[in-house]
Amino acid sequence: MQASQGETVTHSYPLYVAIRAQCFCCQALQPFTFTSATDQVVCAVCRHHLGDDKAERRDSEHVQLWLAQYADLQEVHRKGIEKATADATEAGATILTLTGQVDELRGLVAGRFDRTVSGEIRAVLENDLVKRAERRGMLALRQLDWAMAVIWRLGTLHHDDPARSGSCVCGRTVTACAEGRALDPQRQAVADWEKKNLALLAAGQRHGLPADHPGVADGIR
Repeated sequence: MQASQGETVTHSYPLYVAIRAQCFCCQALQPFTFTSATDQVVCAVCRHHLGDDKAERRDSEHVQLWLAQYADLQEVHRKGIEKATADATEAGATILTLTGQVDELRGLVAGRFDRTVSGEIRAVLENDLVKRAERRGMLALRQLDWAMAVIWRLGTLHHDDPARSGSCVCGRTVTACAEGRALDPQRQAVADWEKKNLALLAAGQRHGLPADHPGVADGIR
């Protein structure tokens, strides 16, 4: 989002407060502290990207930024899985302890407690654990889908041109295309993600494909 000469563009973000907002240049969530409604919503990394003559450098740096964010999301996802596993182990130990306490109470107050008591405690704890783990897993999955969708879009702009051997569809040679080289290690992962989500789409289930993906567009029509 850039203003034409003489035009002032304003934003509606709060002033003098540290927030995260979507940068108009790289489209990633970045930290901002605005002091005016006319401050540019362009992050510190992208301020030197303004200007048509800097497009190539801008695109290359955006690719590196998005790949770094994707790697961070993968690490968050991994830690989320480890946390959920640890929570499950801790909850299992708690359930065993409470079950033992119930058994002890049952022995002290014969006839007042039966097996349904420990069963109810177990059901409540397990249900809460499952819900919390599902919420964390769903959030991590959505973040991962967002990152993969970004890399998928970049892949559509930078890949081998079947009509010109040794060339990228962006017009540069494959060896000169920095974006394509940066994306190469992730192409198989993106292809696997795309295949999995196309299967989910075909089955009518929740998927992470962006709205501009051909598979989604064909389904809408």
